[in-house]
Amino acid sequence: MLDIHCHILPNVDDGPNTLDESLELARFCVTDGITHVIATPHCHRHCRLLRADILPRVAAFNDRLKEAGVPLTALPGSEIQLTNVAAYQVDYGRGVYCHLGDDPRYSLLEFPWSERHFPAGAAEHVAWLHEHGTTPIVAHPERHGFFRNDPNRLSAFVDAGAWVQITVDSLLGHFGPEAQVAGEEFLQSYPVAVLATDAHNRQRCSGLSVGYGFVRDRFGAQRADDLRDRADAVLRHLLRNARI
Repeated sequence: MLDIHCHILPNVDDGPNTLDESLELARFCVTDGITHVIATPHCHRHCRLLRADILPRVAAFNDRLKEAGVPLTALPGSEIQLTNVAAYQVDYGRGVYCHLGDDPRYSLLEFPWSERHFPAGAAEHVAWLHEHGTTPIVAHPERHGFFRNDPNRLSAFVDAGAWVQITVDSLLGHFGPEAQVAGEEFLQSYPVAVLATDAHNRQRCSGLSVGYGFVRDRFGAQRADDLRDRADAVLRHLLRNARI
């Protein structure tokens, strides 16, 4: 079972502060049935972690996992925030971003939390990424007011080729009723969705199995299986292309 969005690396962003905290989170993931996590540290103006920063950290963390006897594999990635389309496209061309699994086929795309910083041309940018062979996966749209209040904005991204990533803790109500309602609505509205933990520590991680169980109870086994299959397809692609 793959978690595509997890801040598991120690002492790099707002995730675990220490290796022990990271290993504690990793052990919980294993208990939950997760076999692979994509480590997705932030890449934004306050914490700009790029491919050159992330790859050695993930390699070192996998060594620590083996030493601790934790049967979990961490894959490289990052949560890339889009604030300026032109700047993003330049950096994309330079190859400095760490996409999911260090493979440009899938990329986790975050938007600023303030509407006034929402980038112009974002839908066109999603289409541009899709034309360049990258499927952008919009991180936790249910937590952003501008997506909740203007569903057409997210619809435009999906129409342009994006997937949506819904966070399990949102569905469980841990980010408030608005995110919970929006998470359910987006799962109903957008077939191309994946579940993820967006874990930052053990206090902010409910796992994936409870999320799939929630979807199974709320929307039926077929929808839960579809979400799981989509994540499994990402993992198969990354393993098959052997960039990890």
